[in-house]
Amino acid sequence: MEIDDADRRILQVIQQKPDLTMRELGEQTGLSHTPCWRRLQRLQDAGILSEKRYLVDPEAVGFDIVVFCFVRIVEHRRERLQEFEKAVADVPEILQCYSLSGEHDYLLQVVSRSVRDYEATVKNALTELPNVRSISTSFTLKRVKASTYVPV
Repeated sequence: MEIDDADRRILQVIQQKPDLTMRELGEQTGLSHTPCWRRLQRLQDAGILSEKRYLVDPEAVGFDIVVFCFVRIVEHRRERLQEFEKAVADVPEILQCYSLSGEHDYLLQVVSRSVRDYEATVKNALTELPNVRSISTSFTLKRVKASTYVPV
């Protein structure tokens, strides 16, 4: 779907202020209520905008450890990769999973309350994921930037 300048204005404003009323969104984007609402619906229907959510800061709720796990896969057949990806979706401590090119096959972002809890996650969940050859772990020291804003 092609997006125009009015769509971009909507996307820019709504990312920073998702709780605006339709009237307020229209005022900030220079559109009247009905065209603004129609554009917003079209952006949602096209999958450009997903449902509205509140973001929880993991550290604020006790998940002080953020770990990045680089995973190598044993076998690169489609069904084996799909098994791994399906299993990843069932591990709540894994917040994000990316398929990679290069030396590693996947990158997992994992949260944990402590190093001991992370150890339990490794033993009880990560090493049990199907088709895993190896996992290399990097513990984060400090979050420098965490943004969900897409510069449209």
